[in-house]
Amino acid sequence: LADDEWEILAGLEGLVTLDLQEGIADDARAVLLSRLPKLERLVLRESPLGDEGLVQLAACHTLRDLNLPRCRCTRAGFEALAELPRLKSLRIGSPGLCPEGKGGAELGAVLLRFPALKSLHLIDVPLGDEGLEALARYDGLWNLYLDGAEVSDAAWERYFTLHPEVHVHVDQAHHDRDPN
Repeated sequence: LADDEWEILAGLEGLVTLDLQEGIADDARAVLLSRLPKLERLVLRESPLGDEGLVQLAACHTLRDLNLPRCRCTRAGFEALAELPRLKSLRIGSPGLCPEGKGGAELGAVLLRFPALKSLHLIDVPLGDEGLEALARYDGLWNLYLDGAEVSDAAWERYFTLHPEVHVHVDQAHHDRDPN
C-alpha cells in the first residue's frame, strides 16, 4: 500500500478483517492499525514488525485472530500480545523469539498470561523440550502447531499425557498421537 492508501485504511473505522498478502506493514504502520476500533482479524504475511509494532497492536483490544508469519520481534513483543483480551488464534514466526535455540522455556511461560488463546502456531521457533514443557502448563489450547520447534519424542509424550485432547501439527503434519 502507498502512504495515501494507509491513511485511507486508518480511517476505515468499520473494518473488521484485514488480510495483506503483500505489502509491508512496519512498526510505524502498526500505530495506524491499532486505532481501528473494530478490527478482529489481522493477517500481515510479509511484514517486518518488531517489538514496537507488536506493542502498538496490543492496543487493539478487539483483535481475535492475529497472523504474523514473518515478523522480527523478540519475546518482549510476544509478551505485549498477552494484553489482547480476546485473542483466540495466534500464528507468529520470528527468529528473535528463541534466538539460537535459547529461551524456549521463558517463551512457553509467557503463554500463561494469554487470557483467551485457543490456537497457537509458532513458525520456525526452536522452542525445544523445555519450551514445550513450559507451554504444557497452559490448559486452554485446542490447537498447537509447531514448525521447526526442535522438540524430542519424549517431550511430546509428556505433553500428550497432560493434553491428550489438543490437536497437534508438527512441521506441517499431524502428530501421530493427534486425537483428531
